[in-house]
Amino acid sequence: MAEKVLISIESRYIKSIVLKSLFERNFDFVDVLDENDLMLKLDIFRESILFYIIEIDSRQYEGQYKLIKKLKTDTGMSGFSILAIIHDGTAEIVGGAKDAKIDDVFLIPEKRELLRSSFNNRLSQFLKKFPSTIVNNPEWIEYRKNIVSAFSEDEDLKHEIKRAGRGKYPVSFIMGRVFGARPEMIQDLYNKLKSVLRDTDRIMNYDSRTFVIVCPFTPKENLVLVENKIRGTYEQLFGRNTVFRRLDMYGATYPDDGRSIDKLIELCEKGVHDSIVISGILEPLNTLSRERLEEYKRMLRLYKE
Repeated sequence: MAEKVLISIESRYIKSIVLKSLFERNFDFVDVLDENDLMLKLDIFRESILFYIIEIDSRQYEGQYKLIKKLKTDTGMSGFSILAIIHDGTAEIVGGAKDAKIDDVFLIPEKRELLRSSFNNRLSQFLKKFPSTIVNNPEWIEYRKNIVSAFSEDEDLKHEIKRAGRGKYPVSFIMGRVFGARPEMIQDLYNKLKSVLRDTDRIMNYDSRTFVIVCPFTPKENLVLVENKIRGTYEQLFGRNTVFRRLDMYGATYPDDGRSIDKLIELCEKGVHDSIVISGILEPLNTLSRERLEEYKRMLRLYKE
């Protein structure tokens, strides 16, 4: 997946300069519309996002800093890098950026003709300082080493399907994706799930915050029972889903939904992805602008094109 930069910039001229600078460095960008949109896109694109560029509004800076503090402290994203573009270099705004743990700031120069070169220089320095928040985050590296079990190219799963085919019994797969929890919190969830699931069910790591539970002898109509156990365990630890922490799930069953691991996992990925997008729509559909609806449709099509 290509490296992406989240951007939240209102000024058209500044945005054009930022996008040109990102394009010249071969970065993709993802526009952020508001707080809910930010959380949604962080969830969908998290593994490929390098950092976030935000333009600070002197009329709304307190709310912006409050959100950034929440990101940095409440969601296990302390390593998530943020570059703030600031128009007003007052003590309150600059000091507030530091208090919010923003990694770097770019003060707009008084002379407009200096903006492009000044921003390019600042971005170059910023990239040296924070080359990749994902790869270099030691918490996630250690977590990946100590996960429940490796998933990719798992021969046991292929044999599981073969055994089910010979024995003519179903096998269900449930994928769950946890957003907004630190590695040790996700590990706690795994440990709790082991005590509520059957001995024959297996919890496996798919990526840094996505798991797959393999349930032999579980027909498609019983998937909801397993999902309720997972959701109940999650809510005991974390409470109900919020904007800042959420569990999304989807299940598929052999042989009803597919006869290969690749097909079943692909279905689960699509289902989880769509669940994330749909749950991120907090406004009534009839109040959304045409542009916002098209944006959601585009994200739902990511796995369908």
